[in-house]
Amino acid sequence: MTLFVTLFKASLKSDAQYKFDFVINIIGNFLGLFADFLIVAFILLRFQSIDGWELHEVALMYAIVEFGFGVYRFIGDGFNNFEQLILSGKFDTLLIRPAPALVQVMLQKVDFKRLGMILQALAVGIWGLSNVNFISTTYYIYLPILLVASVAMNLAISILLAAIAFWTGKNEDIIILGHYSTRKAASYPATIYHSIFTHALTFIIPFFTISYYPLLYLTGKSKQILFLIAPIIGVLVISFLAYMVWNTGIKRYSSTGT
Repeated sequence: MTLFVTLFKASLKSDAQYKFDFVINIIGNFLGLFADFLIVAFILLRFQSIDGWELHEVALMYAIVEFGFGVYRFIGDGFNNFEQLILSGKFDTLLIRPAPALVQVMLQKVDFKRLGMILQALAVGIWGLSNVNFISTTYYIYLPILLVASVAMNLAISILLAAIAFWTGKNEDIIILGHYSTRKAASYPATIYHSIFTHALTFIIPFFTISYYPLLYLTGKSKQILFLIAPIIGVLVISFLAYMVWNTGIKRYSSTGT
């Protein structure tokens, strides 16, 4: 915890050194992702719904996924650039420090400009939530679980894909395909995709377990109450896989630094 607080203060001091640039970066992150949602919103305003999913329901689904991704980029951006540690050999120095390498990689930098991503996800989510009708008002207290699950899911997937660099060296394209593209797709209803892709986002990169399936039940589109535990199962499975692949990767790691 002390390590995190120290890094948090150092990153904030570094990012806020140029205040104008700091604010513009946050606004840029906010508007950059919000533009993606606006495109879908305009399409839905024309057709009213996608396979029975109305705009405010899609907004809530989008917000859940994007909130977790924003928090991941805020505190876990080290996994995004993990290949640089491997290729430069700097990962060696993390292994001899008295702290878990996984924590050190995650806390390479707290990226404050990603606050814009988190804020835009919350803004879209609040708008969607103000218009959506759940089958019971008691289920609104379930939403924080989905947000926490989204953060855990994004972090676990980032660890899993980062660990591939132990074998491949470079993994940038793998991250773009396995995380960025799938998370973007999971922001929208599974019914608009081919069944193969739906299964991939359910059982391989299980983003749908934190967004689509819980909302399927909460909005009354399905009576399968077990969908409410889908986020827990999804996060546990992907976290276990990430843990195993990461530890296996460290055991076979040999420095490639020069």
